[in-house]
Amino acid sequence: MKLKNSIMGLLLFFSLFPLVVFGGFSICETNKKIDDLTEYNLEAISENQIMDIKDFCNDRKSEMQMIANYSLIQDAVLCSLGESEEAVDKEYVDGLLDERKRYDIYVASISVIDRDCKVVGSSEQYEIYEISQFKNVAEQFRTGEFIIGDSYERDTDDGIKKLVPVYIGIYDGERLIGYVSEELDTEYFDELRMNMNSLADGTFYLIDGNGKIITAGDNQHQSLTEFVTDESERKEFQKAWDEVDHQTNPSGKIRYKYKGEHYITYYSDLPYTQWEICITENLSKQHNNSESYNMLIGLIMLILVFGVVLVQYCLAHRLFEPIDNMINVLLLIRKTEDYSLRIPEEKNNEIGRLSAEINSLLGYIENESTEEKAKQRQLVRIAEADPLTGIDNKKTIENKMRSMLSHAAGNGKQISMGFLDIDDFRDYNTKYGHQEGDEVICFVANLINENIRGNCGRNGGDEFVFCYEGELELDEMRLNLDRLMTLLNEGYSSDTLNERIPIPCSIGVVTTTKPDGYTYEELIKVADDAMYESKNKGKNQYNIIKL
Repeated sequence: MKLKNSIMGLLLFFSLFPLVVFGGFSICETNKKIDDLTEYNLEAISENQIMDIKDFCNDRKSEMQMIANYSLIQDAVLCSLGESEEAVDKEYVDGLLDERKRYDIYVASISVIDRDCKVVGSSEQYEIYEISQFKNVAEQFRTGEFIIGDSYERDTDDGIKKLVPVYIGIYDGERLIGYVSEELDTEYFDELRMNMNSLADGTFYLIDGNGKIITAGDNQHQSLTEFVTDESERKEFQKAWDEVDHQTNPSGKIRYKYKGEHYITYYSDLPYTQWEICITENLSKQHNNSESYNMLIGLIMLILVFGVVLVQYCLAHRLFEPIDNMINVLLLIRKTEDYSLRIPEEKNNEIGRLSAEINSLLGYIENESTEEKAKQRQLVRIAEADPLTGIDNKKTIENKMRSMLSHAAGNGKQISMGFLDIDDFRDYNTKYGHQEGDEVICFVANLINENIRGNCGRNGGDEFVFCYEGELELDEMRLNLDRLMTLLNEGYSSDTLNERIPIPCSIGVVTTTKPDGYTYEELIKVADDAMYESKNKGKNQYNIIKL
């Protein structure tokens, strides 16, 4: 209360000195500024709502693209199409989709569909390879590009919901093989509308491609399911709307009159959809409010005579200067994303306590940011890792090997690449079962990761690759490979079979001190050929090629 009492004391002390001339001038200027500020704020509010929806669409695109890029999802679709003989654990696929659904609170369901419209996996109940309703959607939603459809209602596992469908393609190389489909709960758009900071009489409309309302109303409690005016009442609006070339102006503003009052509507198309967003404000109500403000300003200006100077001084030094410090710190945090910065808490008053509360909030955000970054790192690792063995997947290890070759070529370093294939792997699946086959693959992956220098990854099936950049003598290379071959032939102890199973493998390695003379494709082919030469010589051995 110290700051408030200081300001009120100064105002009361100088309340007997009128400032008529200055008051009149201020009223005129205030009217003009209120008009300008009203329109500016309305436009800012509208743009913020549009940007929020665009950001939401981009977030969904990124999340769905991540699912479409999972090698497990691609393998499941290829298996559904009959283009892959490798079995895929459908329960694992469904579990993955259900986990992604729970991670995103506005997602009602996630499904994977092959290009023949058969359901490959879903977060909801379904029959294996049943034909999806996706077969009946328009061709514009089946291009593989990220796109959001029009709203509908259906009975979900969580009850009847109003939903909008979202689609994105799954590719095998450049070939479209299927789709990821999400159903988004329109409650997100209801909450977005409720959070709109309308200045006076704002109404928010989000309309789909069929002209149906997804959400509409104000930011308080009114929720509309249809337009509040009929066609005849919207005559002036429709006239202004039709005068706009929407093809060249997908977003903008229009002015019109309705029942003698002036309105302004900000509109915009939304990317990835055929939707339209419209935010309308009653400008006349803003002007009515400003007239009350003018009278109040005039009265205050008549009372505040000489107190203006002292009040300004008090505000500048006791209020505005600390607020400027807050703004500067917050701007620096936004620029650097360093949430460890804090606002100085210099005085024991309301501003000081406000600084303390903001610092407390910054501390909370700092902790949340750290946790979010950890989650993002975990998601990146999941995307890069082979889901069975935990080592790098094919795409990740190939990128690393290409990068290592490029770096070695630029620095004149030695580079070594290896190719390992489990001999007669199908016999393990036939004799012991696919579960033991998976255990064999994991066992080999762990041995390579622990005993071979550099990076290693699963190339697919029972094939592995590894790469090392740096000086590596042939004797040391043979020593490492001999140790690996010994451990492989000792085998692993199966808990279920109560016996030790040897795992003979064929290995091919290529090494060169002139990496700038070869491409990645050339070196990996030499390693692959060296591996096949080991197989042709009787298997269960390695072959090193020095270029």
